[in-house]
Amino acid sequence: GKPLASARVHIPEDLSGLLQSEWERVIREAGYSREDAEIVRRYIVGKSPQIDVAVELCMERSTLSRRLPGIYTRARQTARKLHMI
Repeated sequence: GKPLASARVHIPEDLSGLLQSEWERVIREAGYSREDAEIVRRYIVGKSPQIDVAVELCMERSTLSRRLPGIYTRARQTARKLHMI
């Protein structure tokens, strides 16, 4: 099988407590691009490894990695406004 470390999803601690329903609301309210919304759904909510998500979305894993900080920043701002964090 795959080494566990490569498959582990690292979500920033302040966002790790959000429920799936809360993530869906964050996605709706944050104004993500369709691609970024899919990254949230598959990687953060679905817990799929980055490499799998990247392949499914036809992008490099490095591209996905580079997008995550911005995705998290926007999630954080949105979650704060919605009083989730």
